[in-house]
Amino acid sequence: MVDDAEQPVEPVDPELGETELGETEPGEVDEREHALLEGRAPLPPLRDVARLKQPSTLGGAIYLVVLVLAIVGVVIAATGAWRQGVSWLGASMIAAAVSRVILPEENAGMLHVRPKLLDVLTLAGAGGLLLFLAATIPNQPH
Repeated sequence: MVDDAEQPVEPVDPELGETELGETEPGEVDEREHALLEGRAPLPPLRDVARLKQPSTLGGAIYLVVLVLAIVGVVIAATGAWRQGVSWLGASMIAAAVSRVILPEENAGMLHVRPKLLDVLTLAGAGGLLLFLAATIPNQPH
């Protein structure tokens, strides 16, 4: 039995080479593009990958800083100083919320996930809750 996804899509307009999905026919697309899509093409040189992965907005750079601070917090918590680690994690989330408030939509980068108010409430609420828990949970006897 042949799956519908495996059957070729016939062009709607043969002159334009367009299919029902608005894609061009395989002969119309560069062979390198097909190889990339199918995973047959070699990876780009590392210098190109590094260039592509640089943040393009201030929000993207701030996101990376917040991510590093959160990872530091998780590592600190995992090594035994859980209050300090959770505090780092909560503070990083509050820093992300403050950045999201300050930055305009077009500069928010990866901090812009949902509508601004929802992003800020989610980040500030989770960060504040983590700080509250780190400060109020009593020490447990060993």
